[in-house]
Amino acid sequence: MPDVELRELRVFLVLAEELHFGRTAGRLGLTTSRVSQTVRALERKLGGQELFRRTSRVVELTEAGSALQAELSPAVAGLERVLRTATFRGAGPGVVRVGLLNAASGVDVLSRAIEQFETLYVGATVQLSTTPFNDRLGPLRRREVDLVVTRLPLDQPDIVVGPVLSAADQRVVMLGRTHPLADRAELSVEDLADHDVRRPYGLTPEAAEATCPSRTPSGRQLRFVDAAVEDNAELLYLLARGRLVHPTVAPFADHFHHPDVLTIPLRDLPPSACALAALKNIHDPARDAFTAIVATLTTT
Repeated sequence: MPDVELRELRVFLVLAEELHFGRTAGRLGLTTSRVSQTVRALERKLGGQELFRRTSRVVELTEAGSALQAELSPAVAGLERVLRTATFRGAGPGVVRVGLLNAASGVDVLSRAIEQFETLYVGATVQLSTTPFNDRLGPLRRREVDLVVTRLPLDQPDIVVGPVLSAADQRVVMLGRTHPLADRAELSVEDLADHDVRRPYGLTPEAAEATCPSRTPSGRQLRFVDAAVEDNAELLYLLARGRLVHPTVAPFADHFHHPDVLTIPLRDLPPSACALAALKNIHDPARDAFTAIVATLTTT
């Protein structure tokens, strides 16, 4: 059995992904010569087979390299999860703080993950807290929580998106029974252009646009109104009065009820997804161990 080191396998996998020695060196904090030396050492240990074709302009995987990448990627990922788990277990019980706006989406996955996490790591706990309507990522950036449940898309340079908790939440519109659109069986974004629409609050620009585009497919500008609210009860009250419409997702509408508020499908927007997100470049074994459990639950 060849005496292969984990660091050599990591270098191989990153180079197999980047196919560029400079970018590989940058990702791993190495020099390009160190990357090259490591790959040559791995090739010698594996019987002298060539894993990459190198020219002055191009780096390509050989057939042997492609086969090794396919077999090695899941094995190394599994090993790294085991090592993270062992590190966390050795450090003792920890606390993972998760922020979420409401209990409408992905909570069934979170509940199962919390149960598994607290069973596997005796003494460890997961604390759930509510993030504010108008500052949904603020608690994460201020390090008040370790993870947040967030709507996708999310493209922020300081945040990494983790496992998806729910991938196909239907888009809907919530509005009062007396609203002019209340008799419709379904709605389109075009239908909303003549009515006051609650501006999405606390979302990143990319998530806000996905929640409700600022323009209809024909190019009409939507009439957003500033109706900031402190909690869901206040939002339902405003909707019940028939003053505005609220584009959202079906799990939210199913979870929060008011006798004078209706939910109508929004047919021309794709389903919404929500996921866990964390700050980049933060070492937190407890958080990573919990995230790994969530990822296992969402991929099985």
